[in-house]
Amino acid sequence: MNGIIDTEEDVRILREAGILTNRLKSDREVASLWNGMTKSVKVTKVAVLDRAIEGANAYYSGSWKVKVKIAMKKYVYGSWPGLTFLAANVLILLSIVEAICSVYQCSRWLNAL
Repeated sequence: MNGIIDTEEDVRILREAGILTNRLKSDREVASLWNGMTKSVKVTKVAVLDRAIEGANAYYSGSWKVKVKIAMKKYVYGSWPGLTFLAANVLILLSIVEAICSVYQCSRWLNAL
């Protein structure tokens, strides 16, 4: 089920089809609960079945689409706070430079370069 339920949209589709019953506050909570539960709970005590489940999870995790999705979440979406902070500081710096240049006429200095 870990490959089936990843987002709240997946929970909504399964809930509307009558497969899941949601008694929590939101579909997002169900998705995070389900994803967290499948990572920490051993499904069975049958070794053959455990190996089959691990093989299926390894096959799913080995797909290039899944690897790209994980990399995007880790490196691109995870860096948004840093990029936002950097962009805000650059904008503030450019505003300060503009204010200084409007007062001290930086065009004379720029023409000399």
